Parts: sequence; structure tokens; C-alpha cells
Amino acid sequence: MTAKDFLAWMEQTGHASGADITRSLGLGRNQAQTLVARARAGEDVQIKPAIALAMTAIANGLRPWDQYDR
Repeated sequence: MTAKDFLAWMEQTGHASGADITRSLGLGRNQAQTLVARARAGEDVQIKPAIALAMTAIANGLRPWDQYDR
């Protein structure tokens, strides 16, 4: 993912730090901090497809699957 896209996602979803990303995506603290630092340095970041899908869900206001009434 490009640094620009990652930072845009952070801004759109209100994620200001690696700690915010850790809480919402379930990534390890060090991994989240590294992603933020690299993106802010202008480096593209490696995001697994499942995490990219979770980022899309968060950006679109979706909740985890088991939190919906069926």
C-alpha cells in the first residue's frame, strides 16, 4: 500500500497513532508503530490482504460480523 493511501486511511478513520491501529486492527504494537513510521517517512507499507479488508470495513463504518443481529 502506498504511504499516501495508508496515511489517508488513518486521517479518514481518526487513527492518530500506532496505538489506535493496534486497538482497531489487532496488530502488534511494534508492527503498528513501524507501519506508521514508514508511511510518515514516505515509504510504502506492506499490508496483508486481510488487514486491507479490515481497513476498508473500518473506513466504511462496518462492525465485526458477529455484532450484527441475524
